[in-house]
Amino acid sequence: MLRLLFFICCFCSLKVTAETFTVLSYHSANPPYTFIQNKKMKGIFPDIFNRISELTGHQFNFVSFSVARGLNLFDQGKIDIEPGVNPLWRRHTKLPGIYTDFYALSREVVISKKYNQEKSPLDLYGKVLGIVRGYRYGDFETHFADNKIVKIDVRSELELLTQLNHGRIDHAIMGEATADYYQKVNHAMQFTPVLMVSELPVAMRLQPHLTSLQAQLNDVLQKMTENGEIAKIYAKYGTRP
Repeated sequence: MLRLLFFICCFCSLKVTAETFTVLSYHSANPPYTFIQNKKMKGIFPDIFNRISELTGHQFNFVSFSVARGLNLFDQGKIDIEPGVNPLWRRHTKLPGIYTDFYALSREVVISKKYNQEKSPLDLYGKVLGIVRGYRYGDFETHFADNKIVKIDVRSELELLTQLNHGRIDHAIMGEATADYYQKVNHAMQFTPVLMVSELPVAMRLQPHLTSLQAQLNDVLQKMTENGEIAKIYAKYGTRP
């Protein structure tokens, strides 16, 4: 009886403290992190947050915007969480936010329809390279100029691949996980990684006042990393954390 009473008390406490948070998702397709399948949000991030919800009792609602619009809404305090972020990417934003511990790596690569032994960004000078508008690429951005690498902004990774396949751009920068996913599900999209841009750890970016949630997420993400759950979720979509 005492054990039953203990679990009832814990359940009631969980119900009182459980909250609902918004999570930023980029529209126009951002697989394997988020994508719509059978009218439901699928992908690495939904799987991670579904598990976090099971362990914390919190609810996480995904909201989809373009990169630029989503970052602006985070600056306004209208979005609680942006997943899969390295602090270097957001150091120029109005509201940097606070971060959880790192739980995975983000590898950005230059892809092309042809492999020409590219060894450094200098080998891309004079070429047209596509990037997703709003994404940041650290020191690599010093090579973007009319007399260096000509940069073209697009709305999504899918648009990058479409333009690459049609020969409208010479190269594109894309996350390794996204490149792996598209190579797996769409064999008509043929491209090759030719140059590593960066390999950086990622975390969840939160609104500054969510310090309690930050501590909870740190605890859950650590457990999910140590027991292999994070790796299994990434592997489900054909890539690695």
